[in-house]
Amino acid sequence: MRTIGETKVYQWDEIKDSFKGADIFLGNGFSININSSLNYRSLFDKFLSFLSPYEQSLFKKFNSTNFEGIQNKLMDAIEVNAIFGKDNTEIDTTLKQLKCGLLNAIKELHPNYSSIDPQVIFNLSQKLDWFENIFTTNYDIFLYHIILTTSDRFKRGNGIKRYQDYFRKDDSGLGFKEQPLPGFKNIYYLHGALFLYRECGQEFKIQRGCKTDELLDLVRLKIHIGNLPVFVSEGKAKSKEEAILKSKYLSFCRSTFRSNRNNLVIHGFSFSESDDHLVDDLNAVRRKIAIGLHVNGLKDGGILKKTKGIERKLFKYKSSIIKYFDSKSLF
Repeated sequence: MRTIGETKVYQWDEIKDSFKGADIFLGNGFSININSSLNYRSLFDKFLSFLSPYEQSLFKKFNSTNFEGIQNKLMDAIEVNAIFGKDNTEIDTTLKQLKCGLLNAIKELHPNYSSIDPQVIFNLSQKLDWFENIFTTNYDIFLYHIILTTSDRFKRGNGIKRYQDYFRKDDSGLGFKEQPLPGFKNIYYLHGALFLYRECGQEFKIQRGCKTDELLDLVRLKIHIGNLPVFVSEGKAKSKEEAILKSKYLSFCRSTFRSNRNNLVIHGFSFSESDDHLVDDLNAVRRKIAIGLHVNGLKDGGILKKTKGIERKLFKYKSSIIKYFDSKSLF
């Protein structure tokens, strides 16, 4: 434990017994620990590098970082042009370039599962056994594979619980259903994920045909045929809220997060202004809470600045009831 005035920063093992069976909220720091390039800004910047200045100007013009939002505007323009008999060649070309840009960005930044050490995924699966439900803002494929690993471990009869994510198999694929499954832990992708997509007004999760299928290849295929991932890519909290409201699945996840009363452990979440909507949700229901801090290399003053900033955000929580811990001591 590190003590700075009245602030204490614990090692996870020192407080974990008090949070056995708590829910866990995983921010981008969780994924960055696995692969340092996996944050939305990196993906978007890489995406822009594959576009022409003309195509980049679309995002500047609409002050947006939302792939799907810009695609929808272009598709609306195509429909309007068709009514007035206008040529759509340039818009069609731009749509193709946007898809190619996103495909190339994912290809360059996100590692295939086959290149990830399976022991890393296995160890994370074991550590997550300590918790109940998972809420996450990460868009990558790691939790998808962690869930599959946990399911494989369950089949060996060691008494652990599996996860369900509210996507059920039907005639159209793995479609979103709000009904929970008894005996399962739940996972909520608060900002969507690469492997979620929208088709005919419904939201689905990509399903692998067999264990040897690369999930990222299936993601790229969906993008290629026009099904962009369902994930929140806006840079501002208000814009994120607007995007969430347009999705039945994301609205369901946020509503659940906002009403959640279970003890909560937060890991890898930066409490930045762009996620103020989630901070509002944390303030909606006060509960027992532990927050992981990235403290490596920080002096006492830097740590205090972090904790005071968090406490200003979490104004419904007395500073004395927030437990801080070194985030690297958990995962």
